[in-house]
Amino acid sequence: MSDPHETPGTGAPHGLPGDEPSFANKIVRGALNQKFLVVIGALVLIGTGIYSFGRLPVDAYPDLSPPMVEIITQWPGKAAEEVERLVTVPIETEMNGVERVKVVRSISLYGLSDVIMTFRDGTDPYFARQRVFEHLPDATMPAGVSASVAPLFSPSGLVYRYVLDSPDRSAMELKVINDWILTKAFKSVPGVADMANLGGQTMQYQVLVDPTKLAGAGLAISDVSNALGANNDNSGGGFYSEGGQFYYVRGLARLTTTEDIGDVVITTASNGIPVLVKDIGTVVIGYAPRLGQFGFNDRDDAVEGVILMRTGEQAQTVRKRAEAKAK
Repeated sequence: MSDPHETPGTGAPHGLPGDEPSFANKIVRGALNQKFLVVIGALVLIGTGIYSFGRLPVDAYPDLSPPMVEIITQWPGKAAEEVERLVTVPIETEMNGVERVKVVRSISLYGLSDVIMTFRDGTDPYFARQRVFEHLPDATMPAGVSASVAPLFSPSGLVYRYVLDSPDRSAMELKVINDWILTKAFKSVPGVADMANLGGQTMQYQVLVDPTKLAGAGLAISDVSNALGANNDNSGGGFYSEGGQFYYVRGLARLTTTEDIGDVVITTASNGIPVLVKDIGTVVIGYAPRLGQFGFNDRDDAVEGVILMRTGEQAQTVRKRAEAKAK
């Protein structure tokens, strides 16, 4: 009696659809037959994984904030009520017409207005800033007052801090180094949005006026201030030709030392003798009134720099760049 699964004339089993090898079996069989290619593919996959892991953005504090634009306006000497009525409200009114704005909040302080605009999720931050720049000139504000837009950084964008230390330099000298040398260097690092500097005195050239001498010369403080402002600028002129060469003419009056400030002419007395700044006071190097102070460890007056990362950058990458620049 013949087997019903055999093909007549051959004696071989008759193939059924369920007996065909599956796709997974074909892959395993092919891998076993091509061991060299499998090893090469595995090595490439491992190398790609290691490379990708090294470039994987890992932030301790991910930026979860929505797109924001901050408008800062300074109006020194004005009360919070005036700042609110004449600066903050006009800016808020104008900014309400910006596209994709979700919330507009503001803070008005003594001499300072801060307007924070929050945009809808998914808004390109550069598009938001562009629209703010286009609307900002239309805001009506007092004469001499101009608003500025804060740099593009997020609330969690603080990535690097440093403290300046020197055994033979004062806090004011360290602040000058931090403001004019280190700040410019760190701002050139890719991914850095801005710098925030704390501590130290802000150096100033000051004229300590003697009230008795000032009154004896028949002058007022405004006369001294106007004379200093008018005599602290270089002026350009034309040129003249002599011997086939051109010579440019310009006036050099930019004040650079305390002696230059003391030699500024305020007015001319009735006897024709000029009254100089050094005749009514003393020129010294001082510092601006301080609104705060930074301390570090056992030092009451230190200088600190804070590096802020641009929105959209990777914190670990920007930090490494800042560390390389600091070295």
